[in-house]
Amino acid sequence: MHNAEVPPEWPGQLVEVQPGTARFELVLGLAARILSQDRALTASFPAARESHVLGAFDGAQCVGFLRYLIQVIGADEGRPPVMDHGTALTEGYVEAFGVDPQVRRRGLGTALQEEARRQCRAAGCFQMRSRSPVTSTENYALKLAAGYVVQPSNENDSYYFLIRL
Repeated sequence: MHNAEVPPEWPGQLVEVQPGTARFELVLGLAARILSQDRALTASFPAARESHVLGAFDGAQCVGFLRYLIQVIGADEGRPPVMDHGTALTEGYVEAFGVDPQVRRRGLGTALQEEARRQCRAAGCFQMRSRSPVTSTENYALKLAAGYVVQPSNENDSYYFLIRL
């Protein structure tokens, strides 16, 4: 379990949590209260090679979370893999993300996103990708400040955000 660097004004810790543990249950509790994302933390994604859940904790309280999948680019859409020198390119896909409204605007969401990017880069991923509803303007600001590009989704009222690692 890696403790990520957190913003200096936030005294908590970021850790990867495993299903079936007490900390995972705390993450689920927060996710249920923020945009009803608890299902996104427990759903199965057959196209994913790996699934990771990061939790942000202030003492015993969970105040933020991020779930990302590592998958072959396009596998979730049934597309053939994009190959580079004989290797299928992979991506980190952010499936769920949220920060308790009481601790927002302190760098915690940025720290969660940066830790996921660091882990995906270490795993050899080519890019990070996420999708956000059109109403998630705070998330847009975070992603744009981090250097992501934007692509409207054709399937619903959302945008895709992508960044090369």
